[in-house]
Amino acid sequence: MPLTSLLNLSVSWALLALIWIIQLVHYPSFRYVSTHQWHEFHRHHSRSITWIVMPLMLIELGLAGWFTLHFNFYWEYLVPMILVILIWVSTFLIQIPIHKSLGATRSEQEIEKLIRSNWLRTILWSLKAIWLLWICLKSG
Repeated sequence: MPLTSLLNLSVSWALLALIWIIQLVHYPSFRYVSTHQWHEFHRHHSRSITWIVMPLMLIELGLAGWFTLHFNFYWEYLVPMILVILIWVSTFLIQIPIHKSLGATRSEQEIEKLIRSNWLRTILWSLKAIWLLWICLKSG
């Protein structure tokens, strides 16, 4: 397997593992943080998770773009690029605004909205990881 394919698969599966942990463990734990501790907790979460997620997302975007261009927009590599774009759209138009709202004040409604809306990214990252695994297994 070429190094770029291995890197692409590795980054994709790292993000897959991370999003499932966030979806099933971390975001639901927001429900248990008291209003008194909320601002400090949310500030810590936002800063800390960004240092983990943003480099991986940037690498993922770069790799998806590279594969899309390298294979002349061939559909097998265009699908992951479309999934990455949808993940970025969801992140910046849905999840980040909810986090900004939660940064201002703790809200049970916003926490539930964050958990529900994050299923979109969880599903998209799952599809992308499985798709890339399929490409790698198919090409040997």
